[in-house]
Amino acid sequence: MKKILRVLPALALFFLGACSTTEQQVDELIVTLAANPLDSPAWQQAVDGLVGLGRPAARQLVAHIDPEYYKGENYCEFREEIEKMRTGCALALGRIQHKAASVTLKDRAVVAYTKAERLACIWSVGELGADQVAIDALKVQMKDTDPQIRLYSAVALIKMSDTTGVDQVYAALAGGDEELAGQAIEQMEGTNYFGLPLLVELSRRSLSHQSQIGAALEKVKAQLVVQLESDDPTLRMHSARTLSKVGDPGVYQALVKLLSDPSNLVRFNAAASLAEMDQAEGIDFLFDALQNKDPILRVNAVKFLTEVQRASGAVQNQLIAALGSQEALARSGAAQVLGQAQVRAAVSALIGAIRDGNAEVRWNALIALGRIRSPEARAQIESLLHDEDQTVAYYAEWALKQLGQG
Repeated sequence: MKKILRVLPALALFFLGACSTTEQQVDELIVTLAANPLDSPAWQQAVDGLVGLGRPAARQLVAHIDPEYYKGENYCEFREEIEKMRTGCALALGRIQHKAASVTLKDRAVVAYTKAERLACIWSVGELGADQVAIDALKVQMKDTDPQIRLYSAVALIKMSDTTGVDQVYAALAGGDEELAGQAIEQMEGTNYFGLPLLVELSRRSLSHQSQIGAALEKVKAQLVVQLESDDPTLRMHSARTLSKVGDPGVYQALVKLLSDPSNLVRFNAAASLAEMDQAEGIDFLFDALQNKDPILRVNAVKFLTEVQRASGAVQNQLIAALGSQEALARSGAAQVLGQAQVRAAVSALIGAIRDGNAEVRWNALIALGRIRSPEARAQIESLLHDEDQTVAYYAEWALKQLGQG
């Protein structure tokens, strides 16, 4: 015990020394920011150095972007130096992914600050992920008179799965300002899977800057392919699902490999992408899951088949055919998907399914017909108002209400 007590003060001194060293390094790097022009190699190296220190540096970085910091003992009379320090610290916080900084950063994106500071804060807020308060703040910046502020805010929103600013990206590309157009493409390169669908859409339109947009799309696609092997299942999942938007057969094998991923959601997202690309491996995976005895797998199968059908219509024929399957689970699941995707071409097959010998199939077919609002099914639906199964009778009444008055 005495030996342990003798060791503890030494450990405490070690950690205090390490902390002090980190603080000193941050201070030295911030001095470098102040001493060099914005975006100069030395200034950029200082930002990289702060990022390299990681989260231990975050507390000091947050302090340095607060205007209160520069009062009293930290007073600085040179506004240009403050701008360079705050801009660099804001960028570093975004790259470190210090989510707790989001509130401070969004408060520094307003007109009281210089444009460089505002752009850095807006970019970093986008990097830190979806947060409703931050989203609301960015939407305010979308009304700014400066097109660059609007553009950066738009791209930050895209990185938060908010499409409010999509028109602003189009405006930047079509407005005749080549510098702003270049910035739009450069910013879209950093949107990861969030921005890939928009990049695909931009690449297919008859706009100028097609070669630059194509190059940006290739960079993002390559990034997503690499992320398919990430240790983070969330990253694998989103990357897998988004790659279907590219329609590139070159990603086919990488997606097939994920059908045996340890994560349920990764497997289903990969299968959905393959199905959307009309690849048999993905379609077979989802239809096998549709008739699995595990209810979680069936729920996932319905969810993703609905998503695929709505997005591409790639599984319509298989779904209609599944209404004639020997497996009741397959018939029931197919009816659910056809209803949720509102596939009008399936009405005749669904009318046949409401006479199925399995009650669950009957009520799911009734729900589907109600969602599709098929007036031609009225008589057949009415015939089930007194079905021996109470759930079937209930949904027959519900379906008729969806059709309205005859």
